[in-house]
Amino acid sequence: MAPANYAPILNGVMWTQVVIAIVFIAARIYTRRIVINSVGWDDMLMLVNLVTFILYVAFISVGTSYGIGKKYAAVPAADYSKAIMWEALGQAICILGIAASKGSVALFLLRIVLKTWHIVLLWFCIVTTTILAIITTTLLFLQCKPAAFLWDHTIEGGVCWLNFTAVGLTMASWSAFMDFVLALLPWHVVWSLNMKKKEKLTVTFGLSLGIFAGVCSIIRTYELKSLSSLDEYVYDTVPMLIWSSTEVLMTIMCACIPVLRPLYIRLVYGSQYEGSGPRSKSYQLHDRDRSQSKGKSKPKSGSNSNIYMGPGSSALRTTIKGYDDDNMSEESILRETQEQQRMTSGEAFKAGDIVRTDEIHVSYVNDSVI
Repeated sequence: MAPANYAPILNGVMWTQVVIAIVFIAARIYTRRIVINSVGWDDMLMLVNLVTFILYVAFISVGTSYGIGKKYAAVPAADYSKAIMWEALGQAICILGIAASKGSVALFLLRIVLKTWHIVLLWFCIVTTTILAIITTTLLFLQCKPAAFLWDHTIEGGVCWLNFTAVGLTMASWSAFMDFVLALLPWHVVWSLNMKKKEKLTVTFGLSLGIFAGVCSIIRTYELKSLSSLDEYVYDTVPMLIWSSTEVLMTIMCACIPVLRPLYIRLVYGSQYEGSGPRSKSYQLHDRDRSQSKGKSKPKSGSNSNIYMGPGSSALRTTIKGYDDDNMSEESILRETQEQQRMTSGEAFKAGDIVRTDEIHVSYVNDSVI
């Protein structure tokens, strides 16, 4: 049986979600600023998303004091219009917050993609979602003349000329579609890279968590039908309000988790893994005595520090550098892998670039290097 008053549930669930969002974003900013020192515009937009999320929950919380979550008969006539007003304000700020969250995810992916059509697609997602959010928010308050008639139907001569439910469904459907586009794009980006299958799956799943936000967005879209409710508006729209906040929270969590790997490594393994960029590990190619070159001794299998190069190896002392991938976030791993692959394939060189090629010729005469 449905409760007669959803206000305590609304406040409890939504403020808990705000606390969780603050924890994730604080951890994200700490990781980017302190652990890896790489704060970007996606982090700034995520902070904007957090501000809009807090405002949304605050507006709905104020609205519950006037009747949001209650049946029409249980709300004083003087408070009912105020409840609708605060809910409308909350919905407006939530729409802008959803656009900010999608923009943050897209900007995050822009840090790692290299192909032109990937970049164009991501900017298309940002621009179209932002435009739709602005249009939807504007129409929310312009659907009635005067605007106050939206929440106060006692105003004489007031009229609502627009069916805002259709507008809201359009925006919500597009938002859900963008969630899946942003979640599936990393599969195309990662799967063509020269990485181990296990690494591909790890990175891809980390970057595709937005699918969960997309599921929440679909459920929220379904609940938007309650916007057409006339008799019990502030009661019937409660599920939509909760799923709106849930979608924002899931987007925040899914966008932050891939960034937190360096922080996780630091907390689990200690400060020895500080830094997120590629750390070089050097392996000296040691000389072997000539007796070993005669085949009397071979380098041990699996040895990283001693590599037998044959006679004359003293002329070729080399340092091999690798990456400490355990301390890199998904974006760092992916960006480094793509850059290495481009360099290997020659894609990184453009017309007019100066390319230096070093050739080393080694000749042997009686086991001696000339």
